Amino acid sequence: MGLNKKDRRISIWIGVIIGVTLSSMLFRYAIKDKNERSQLRPGSYDSNITAIEKLPFPPIPPKIRKAIPSGLVLYFESNQSVSEEDNNETDCWIIESSGALRSERLFLLAEIKNNGEPNFFRASEIYVAGNSGINESILSQQLPEDDFRILGQNQRTQEFILQVKEFSPSKLRDYLRNLPKLFTGIKEVRLYPWSPNP
Repeated sequence: MGLNKKDRRISIWIGVIIGVTLSSMLFRYAIKDKNERSQLRPGSYDSNITAIEKLPFPPIPPKIRKAIPSGLVLYFESNQSVSEEDNNETDCWIIESSGALRSERLFLLAEIKNNGEPNFFRASEIYVAGNSGINESILSQQLPEDDFRILGQNQRTQEFILQVKEFSPSKLRDYLRNLPKLFTGIKEVRLYPWSPNP
C-alpha cells in the first residue's frame, strides 16, 4: 500500500530534518575536535611547549594575550632581555601571529619585566643606522644575503630596515651587540618597535 501525497511530504520533511540535524551535530563535533587538537599542539598558548625547540614556557601573561590574542610561541627565554643589556629580570617570547592580511605572518618579540607592561618589537626585522657615506647598495654588499635582506629605509630616521632570517632571542641579542663590530658600514642597531591594535 503506497503513501498518499500528504504522507509522502511529511516523510520527506522528517528525513530532511533528521539529515540536517545529524550533519550539524557531526560538523560541531569535528570543529570541537579540531580546536582541542590545535590547543595542544606545540607552540599554542595552552600547550606551554615552544614550537621550535619543544621547551616549556610559563602561561602567557594576560597583557601579552590581549595584545596578541592568538599566536604560536616559537621561542621563550626567562630572566634575560633582548632589548636591554644586563637586564636579568625580563621574560621574552617570540610569537608568530597573523597580520592584517590573512596570508601575512608577523613574528613578534614580547618582553615583560616583573609582570609590568609588556614591550613589543618585530622579531624578524631590525633597524640599522649606517655610518657616514653608507647607502643601501654598499650595505647590501657587506651583509651576507643568506642571513639578511634590506627591505627599505625609514624616511624619518634614515635607518635601514633589515629583515633577518634567524630571530631567536639569543640571535637577536647577537645582532644588536655585534653587527656594528662585524660590519664597517653599520653604526648602530636597534629593535623595530611594534604596537598592538587598540
